[in-house]
Amino acid sequence: MVWVKRLGLLLAALVVLIVAAIIYVLVFVDPNQFKDELKTIAKDKANVTLRMDGDIDWSIYPRVGLSLENFGVALGNDPELMSFSKAEFGVQLMPLFQQKIEVDTVRLENLTANLKVDKNGHPNWQVETAGTSTADASTDTTTDSSGDSSFTMPEIALDELALVNAHIIYEDERTGMRSDVVSNVTFKNVRLDESWPMELDAKITQSNLDGSNPLTAEVDFGADFTLFAERQSVSLANLALNGSVSGATLPVSPLDMKLNVAQLDFDLPQENASIEGVAISTLGMNITGQVNAYQVLSAPEFNAVVDVEQFSPKAVLSKLKIALPEMADDSVLEKASLNIVAEGTAQRIKAQPISIMFDDTAIEANALVNLDPLNWDIAIAGKNLDVDRYLPPVTDAEQNTEEATAPADASTGAEQDLIPVELVRSLNGHVGVAFENIKIKNLQLDKLELDSTQANGKVRVAPAQVSLYDGQATVQALLDVTGKTPRINVSPSIDSVQILPLLNDFMALEKIRGATNLSGDLTTKGNRIDDLISNLNGDLLVNIADGALIGTNYTQMVCKGIALARTESLNDDSFQDDTPFETMRIPAKIVNGQVSTPGLTMQSLTLGVTGDGTISLPTNSLKYETRVALVGSGLDESCAVSESIANVKFPIVCEGNYLEDAAGLCRPDVKGFVKAFAAEDIAKAKAKLEAEKARAQEKLDAEKARAQEKLDEKKQEAKQELEDKLKNKLNNFFN
Repeated sequence: MVWVKRLGLLLAALVVLIVAAIIYVLVFVDPNQFKDELKTIAKDKANVTLRMDGDIDWSIYPRVGLSLENFGVALGNDPELMSFSKAEFGVQLMPLFQQKIEVDTVRLENLTANLKVDKNGHPNWQVETAGTSTADASTDTTTDSSGDSSFTMPEIALDELALVNAHIIYEDERTGMRSDVVSNVTFKNVRLDESWPMELDAKITQSNLDGSNPLTAEVDFGADFTLFAERQSVSLANLALNGSVSGATLPVSPLDMKLNVAQLDFDLPQENASIEGVAISTLGMNITGQVNAYQVLSAPEFNAVVDVEQFSPKAVLSKLKIALPEMADDSVLEKASLNIVAEGTAQRIKAQPISIMFDDTAIEANALVNLDPLNWDIAIAGKNLDVDRYLPPVTDAEQNTEEATAPADASTGAEQDLIPVELVRSLNGHVGVAFENIKIKNLQLDKLELDSTQANGKVRVAPAQVSLYDGQATVQALLDVTGKTPRINVSPSIDSVQILPLLNDFMALEKIRGATNLSGDLTTKGNRIDDLISNLNGDLLVNIADGALIGTNYTQMVCKGIALARTESLNDDSFQDDTPFETMRIPAKIVNGQVSTPGLTMQSLTLGVTGDGTISLPTNSLKYETRVALVGSGLDESCAVSESIANVKFPIVCEGNYLEDAAGLCRPDVKGFVKAFAAEDIAKAKAKLEAEKARAQEKLDAEKARAQEKLDEKKQEAKQELEDKLKNKLNNFFN
């Protein structure tokens, strides 16, 4: 065990030597002799002016070093920018014997810095060189990456660099904002071109210049920092940040967040930056991505990928204390995700694709946005959207109330502007939409395609095409807000849409069925519901084929009218419920919200119907008369009428509020039926008189013919007698 004893003696001798060296340094080396050298180095190497009011003292614990109190730092000849209450420098022992100072640790305590930017944009930390005016400095605050030989990065070799209780105040008079930062920062193994483990904690308060509306953030930060002096580039690896933001203006306070970055690189000469492995966690959302930027100081360009993993929008909104309205389906907004691939410059941003999933809906979009001047080109494609799930639930009682109070509701809504005119005037772009399988207000749309342009106060839809209920609907529309009053032009077209399921789904109305075709042009103006309705003008033509009036039998109405006119009874149970027809044609003329249909016709095997009247959209009322003729041979057996009545047109009157009593609007016009019968009786009398006149004339003509025949016979006999007498006379003459 001799070697152990020798090793112990060696260590003891080494300790004694170190202690002796420390004592020698503390006794015989005056650290104040380095003041001028430190000032000179700072001025020559970094154009920094040091103020050292206190003496430099030796410190032993926790390391051998120098201690300095109350000193300040100024850039060039500018006023002092920051000050420290205390600075400690750990020094290497051996160079001190040669009257040299080599610092290996730096600890700065209670830094105080006041950074300001004035109204002209001039920062007080910018060093003004000879020949550079304040105005010049205010317009060029960036470093020329092409090379500036006036500054050379000094050699840095520190085991530790610590900034303790630093207090930095930043004020910007241009924006009226103030930032107050209290921070602790520690770097380990500070060497150029090598990784420095870095730790930071900070409390940041941002407010107005007068301290109002404060927003406070508490941050813990760690990363591996590398400074490449020759390449003038910076790298941060394994970055981890935990933050919490508080403030009265936030919807949720505190708002917590975690940020991780695998690698962040910035190259000053190339002006390139890249951020890889970004991961953000906040409000129950996990966001990942990466960003690459180029020419960031001169002509910025970037590309980025952002992924938001599946999350619950409902939970996020709840954490933000945003109350959602009651919806028909409580299970909506429970899952969503987002993916964006984007690239752009300072003038233009392109996002392609944008992938969105929420609930059962999938959306793919492309967007191109030009920033100066602002305009866009957006294409959206999606499928499986049930809008009704997100609308408020409607109970039966509420439905009845809505129907009963519809005019009042419309009147109330008329007090509010519907179109945000100033917003529409600012729009400038193009939007295209293609969506499959949409449900809205219980209407099932198989496909919706829409192409819209917005420019110069005009929004044009040209066209919107919808596939629904075995048919197609197309709409051309124009919204014009260039004038004082918004104007709307609409040209609708419907091709072979089954009207029964559409009306049944939309408003639970089962009154008519058939394949419906429609065309027309409509115009209106105004910014309130009442104005839009009362200013509605245009023409529509509706054709319905192979249809029926559901729950209404016009044959029954006619027969009931006939029975009432005859004061007879009618067996209603023997009639069918509907009125089938082959064709229905409704030409509509709309003038200031009043709809007239003078050429309405409906044709079936047993009925011929014409109609005329007015439907008032502003008052939700109608006054209409249809005239029904029983034609053909297939009359209902319970309505026994003669063939002479088969072509008589009997009137049916519809009058009242079509929202309040749609089923009870129409009834037979008994007086009209009586007039029809009276007209029929007169027609019969006239026919009988004409027949008698014809028979009398025929008898007279026959008697005249017989008299003429007798006269002719007598004439013939007289002639023959005369001839015979003449013949006898001639014979007697020659004999």
